[in-house]
Amino acid sequence: MSKAPNDKKNLERQAKLRYAIQSGQSSIHGDTNYEIQTQEAQSFGFYASTGQGASEGGGPGTGKAVLYTPGSYTEVLGEGLKVRNAGDISQLPAKIVKAKRGDMIFECENGNILLRAKNIFVDANGGGQDGQFTVKAERIADIGAPDIRVQGEKVTVKSSKDMTVIAKGQFELKYGFMVAAAFADENFGALTANLKKTQLSSLRKL
Repeated sequence: MSKAPNDKKNLERQAKLRYAIQSGQSSIHGDTNYEIQTQEAQSFGFYASTGQGASEGGGPGTGKAVLYTPGSYTEVLGEGLKVRNAGDISQLPAKIVKAKRGDMIFECENGNILLRAKNIFVDANGGGQDGQFTVKAERIADIGAPDIRVQGEKVTVKSSKDMTVIAKGQFELKYGFMVAAAFADENFGALTANLKKTQLSSLRKL
């Protein structure tokens, strides 16, 4: 039996042939404000902030909406928008998802994530201790393009085992100052004293 709603109002439920509408029932998401359920086990509901992950204190402005379907979910948007010319990278939104606070999480427990577009831009624009962009792969990180550019004020490339650099054409290397040494030189070689004086004597952590 469902417990009484926190707001002390009556429970509501209306059952039809293929769907049901209810309000006031308790769930893991919180007390139900409005929920529709279908005979195919699909549901869409709005809930008070009294369930799992509820904001401290709850109250207006902290409720949640949950859509569940055991099959696929499809949105088709933007058919009436203008067609872009080649090279046009101005913004023309067909869909906007904005989180005023908190995080966005996209998780596929047993599948892949594919992002496909004419152009893809990623902008980590936080300042101070923010503004980080991190990519992690357990097996292979593969980047392929006719022109690849890496730019930064400080750039560190570290390999825990082997590293191979192959250029079938011209190889150009320019620098203001260079220190090259084996790991053995740091502790036992004639360059030990000089290496310890340089900023390269200790690798930055990746």
